[in-house]
Amino acid sequence: MADYYHMKGSMGQYFRTLPQNVQESILQSGVVFHTETDMRRVADYLLGETPSAQQ
Repeated sequence: MADYYHMKGSMGQYFRTLPQNVQESILQSGVVFHTETDMRRVADYLLGETPSAQQ
């Protein structure tokens, strides 16, 4: 399992800004993200928002 709480760089910073319930959902899913863009897409889905336009 990836340790997004302690991850350095923009992906770790972004993860720590997410609401706790979204963080928990990501951690419980066991998905390992390789890019911040992928994490943003999942977070947007979990938040019920339109996917991020960032690529």
